[in-house]
Amino acid sequence: MPSIIILKGLDEGRRFELLTPLSAIGRDQACFIRLQDTEISRRHAEVYKSADGFRFRDLGSANGCFVNCKSVRDVLLKPGDQIQVGQTVLLFAPLAGEIGAEVADPFLESLKIKPPKEPENFERSFALLGTVPESEGSALLSRPEVAQGDWLRSALARLGVIYETINATSQILDIQLLLDRILGLVLKTLSADHGSVLLATSFAQSAALKSQGDSETYGDFKVVARASAVPGKGDILVSRTVVDHVMREKIGVLVSDALNDSRFNAVQSIVRSGVREIICVPMRGRHATVGVIYLDKHPKEAEMDIHGTPKRSFAFEKEHLTLAIAVAHQAALAVEDTLYYKARVQGERLAAVGEAVAHLSHHIKNILQGLKSGGEILRMGVRDQEMPLLEQGLRIIEKNHTRLFDLVKDMLGFSKDRVPAFQEKNLVEILTDVVELSAPMAKANGAEIRLETFAQEVVAFVDPEGIHRTILNLVNNAIDAIREKSYGLVIVGLNPSVEAGYVEIVVSDNGEGIAEADMKTIFAPFQSSKGNSGTGLGLAVARKTIEEHKGIIWVESKPDEGASFYVKIPLGPPVKG
Repeated sequence: MPSIIILKGLDEGRRFELLTPLSAIGRDQACFIRLQDTEISRRHAEVYKSADGFRFRDLGSANGCFVNCKSVRDVLLKPGDQIQVGQTVLLFAPLAGEIGAEVADPFLESLKIKPPKEPENFERSFALLGTVPESEGSALLSRPEVAQGDWLRSALARLGVIYETINATSQILDIQLLLDRILGLVLKTLSADHGSVLLATSFAQSAALKSQGDSETYGDFKVVARASAVPGKGDILVSRTVVDHVMREKIGVLVSDALNDSRFNAVQSIVRSGVREIICVPMRGRHATVGVIYLDKHPKEAEMDIHGTPKRSFAFEKEHLTLAIAVAHQAALAVEDTLYYKARVQGERLAAVGEAVAHLSHHIKNILQGLKSGGEILRMGVRDQEMPLLEQGLRIIEKNHTRLFDLVKDMLGFSKDRVPAFQEKNLVEILTDVVELSAPMAKANGAEIRLETFAQEVVAFVDPEGIHRTILNLVNNAIDAIREKSYGLVIVGLNPSVEAGYVEIVVSDNGEGIAEADMKTIFAPFQSSKGNSGTGLGLAVARKTIEEHKGIIWVESKPDEGASFYVKIPLGPPVKG
């Protein structure tokens, strides 16, 4: 049997078998192919069977219909045709026996391009010199010693540390862990004895990094990471003279014989530590030099002559200096990016807190004012011994107490990470209880509330408290929306979903509807159309609860036509992950 497959849109992946002669497409609940796309009409189009096959017909939709990118009103469908309605793209799939050569790609056909029929002839068509598996790239970069050829091994060894540095910067957001990891990579690759990372004090403070000991502060720099490949050699010393020279001249330096270099041989730290070779490179980012990487190498016992003087053979070369400054640049970029990310998150958090405080303080102020007014009326009633004043004051206090309780409950529901208590529950019982609880409120507003279910028992794995609170909130909102109606009607419906394994709960009203400008933000926190009587958190909590059930919630509405809130949840146990 032919079918319609949704290739793109909110309902992507769903499949509808064309079992009946007529299948309507649209947002309306009665449509067989019911879509969540807000840009399509309630009854947008239909697929119907005719003498020559299945045809597609536009039902006077507002935004039109397209088949294979051409605007159509009524057209015969061919296997492989792509239909676009709103932002949704559908595929007309043929019968199982028709899949094959008859299904042509319209784009390829228009260009008269035929796919190659014999891909195995590729090697005969080209001078194929060799092949390599797609996984070989990461394997060679992580283990360059397995490569064949001295040139390739040497190149990969140097490229490998850059690869691992970039890989680390993309996965590690903690600057301390990142610098420790990078320093370890550099130490291993360059065969250095000791290494240190010094950050400018301003960057170290922004990153909340502590100096590695009181003695590890060098002017405007702090040692924030250090490592040693030679255990038991005592403290790791850094020459401030070398660091100052690198920062002043804005260059990376390779000192091949520090004890005999006239610029550094009088430096006590070099003399005291016996350092022979030094690499010190600036960590230059996009905007500033954030610090330096400092590496050193001590002479080995075997490298001394009979007089105790180090032989003139060196471990560090110019290539090591070039590699070190490349790694330092990547490290600096990572520091800048991480600090920018932290600052942005902090700014967004402060903005969110500011918005929440402003909204909540306004709401709480109104509640407190109500409590104060109720208290004053109570005081007047006590003074004058008038029971009506006492009752009025008590009602005002109880009303504002309820508002305050609801506000606190919504705040906790929105901010707290809650683990739903899933259990098997009859959804009809939950909805019946919601309707019974809401009936007095509806009656007080001259409205009717009705429950419509497709079965007497619909068992699902849900958190009963969460679902009850969500539907009750939607029903209360619906009753509020019909206050001005001469006859208000709220319908709570339980319907089977067109998607297997799901069920839909619908809360509809015949109120004034929701303005199009409010549709996009209706589930955002602190968005309320109730003025001072709403917390602005109810629908945000509702969405959070439904998402905890691995379901979705959405609204459909037009001004003066009422609103319908849809909740789709799975019937089975929640799938972890």
